[in-house]
Amino acid sequence: MKKILFLSAWLLWAQNPRKWLFGAQVGLNIPAYRSSERIDKAVVMPGFTGGLSVKYAYSPKWVLHTGLYFSQRNSAYLVRESYPEDTTIGTFQDSYTVHVSNDGRLELAHVELPILIQWNFLNMAHSRSYFLGGAHVGYRLFFKNYGQTQVALEGLDFLPLFGFSPQTRLIVAEGPIQPGKVDFRRGDLGLWVGGGNSYRMGSGEMSFEIRAFTGIVNIFRIPSHQRFYNGSVMFLTGYHF
Repeated sequence: MKKILFLSAWLLWAQNPRKWLFGAQVGLNIPAYRSSERIDKAVVMPGFTGGLSVKYAYSPKWVLHTGLYFSQRNSAYLVRESYPEDTTIGTFQDSYTVHVSNDGRLELAHVELPILIQWNFLNMAHSRSYFLGGAHVGYRLFFKNYGQTQVALEGLDFLPLFGFSPQTRLIVAEGPIQPGKVDFRRGDLGLWVGGGNSYRMGSGEMSFEIRAFTGIVNIFRIPSHQRFYNGSVMFLTGYHF
C-alpha cells in the first residue's frame, strides 16, 4: 500500500506539476566584482538579495523562472596610486612622488529582473534537483562610496634640513573620500548560472539555491578610463505555492 501511495505522489507532482508557481526568495550575496585596475586590498562583505518570484512549468523537466529582486552588494577596499610631480619656485625646482591612498567602503544596490531556464534533471517523489541559467537586466537604485583618503609626498629636497631622509613620506592631506570620486551607470546586464533543490512542503515547495552572477557591461561612469563589472555569488532560500 505504501508503495502505491508513494508512486501516486510521484506521478501527481513529477509528471503533472502545476503550471504556475508564485513565491519569494531571500538570502545572502557575496560580491565578486571585476576591475580593470589593480586593487591593493578587497574585503568582501555579505549583502542581501530578495524578491518576488514566478515560475512557469511547461514540462516536468523545463521551467521558466523570472521575478523582481533587490540586491545590495557590500565590500571594503584599499587602492593606492603613485605618480611623479614637481614644483618650481624661481630657480628652485623640487621633484617628488605623490602617493594617494583610498581606504573605503562601497555599497551598491540594484533592482534586477532575471529570465532563467530551469532544468529539473532529477525528479523524485518529494523533491527535485535542478540547474538554471539565463540573463538579467538591472537598474541601479543607489550607491555609497565612503572612507578615508590620504595624500603623502616622498622625495622632497628640503627634508634633510630637518633631519629626515628624502625617502620619508610626508603626509600633507587626510580626509573623507570625495563624493565625486566614482559614479555608476544606471543600467546593468549580466548572466546567471546556478542550481538547487526543492522539497514539497504543504501545498507548495521550499527551495534552496546557489547562484553566480557576472556582469557583462562596464558600470563605471566615473572614472571613465577604468572598467568595473558587477557580480556576486548568492545563497537563496524560497517558497513557491
